[in-house]
Amino acid sequence: MTASTSGRVTQGSFFEGLFVRALGAEGTFADALRGVGVDVGRLQASYPIEVWNQALEVAWKQRFAHLGREAAYRELGRQLATGFIRTLVGKVVDVSLPLLGPDRFVQRIPSLSRLDTFEYQVEVAKLGERRYRVSYRGDPDAKPDFMAGLFEAGLRRTDVKPTVTVTMRETAGFDLEVSW
Repeated sequence: MTASTSGRVTQGSFFEGLFVRALGAEGTFADALRGVGVDVGRLQASYPIEVWNQALEVAWKQRFAHLGREAAYRELGRQLATGFIRTLVGKVVDVSLPLLGPDRFVQRIPSLSRLDTFEYQVEVAKLGERRYRVSYRGDPDAKPDFMAGLFEAGLRRTDVKPTVTVTMRETAGFDLEVSW
């Protein structure tokens, strides 16, 4: 594994969930991932964030080239959620989601961000009945559409039909409005 210039890493279980379980990377797709440092046949425990970012670009071009970047990244977020729950770690998370419910799921988003190796600010504000704003600040790798897709799929596991909209984008931050 190459060292991360930021010191930030992404868990190997996310690579397994997205590239192996959800997208089934094989052939030219797997070759392209190897080109950026990901061997789907021999996944590592973690990867530098730079490898994650490059691998997402590969996935966009290999599987969702027919979509614009924002739509492709939203779909990649959904796909990560779908594939992650089929990993060992994800199965544990999946059992708790229906019990958690949508309100507590959204309210716990800031604590989920602490799983990252990079410190950035995440705040959740209740805007009304079944409506929240989730704000990310100070994240140089901000991916609002990816996170929107991830939260949308996660909320579906709590038995609601969510709407997740990117309402603000900046270089190192974004806002999502979440409702159901």
